[in-house]
Amino acid sequence: MANRDKSFTLKIIPHNTARNSKEWIISGSKLLTFRIVIVLLLVLIAGSIVVVSVGTSEFTKTAELRERNDLLLDSLVQARELNTRLDIIEIELQEIRATRAIIENLATTGGPATDPE
Repeated sequence: MANRDKSFTLKIIPHNTARNSKEWIISGSKLLTFRIVIVLLLVLIAGSIVVVSVGTSEFTKTAELRERNDLLLDSLVQARELNTRLDIIEIELQEIRATRAIIENLATTGGPATDPE
């Protein structure tokens, strides 16, 4: 088996034929550095994918919390409406109690005096 050449060739061929193509042969310590850079780039891309996927799940959690917040806000509006109604009923009850007290007071005093004829 023949020894393989442990180098990497990067060749850039432009679409415009008037321009010259560029070629780099990477070998030795540059090849090791190139491989490390490629591995780091792949790790960075994988990390970005993880961050985006975790962020997406956080967005769905935020959506769930937003829906829960809307439900609680609706409940708060209903509770405030009920509280307003109860306040109105309480005012009416106070008026009824005041009227009842006046009627009871009139009943115990006997009403206006009448002249016997």
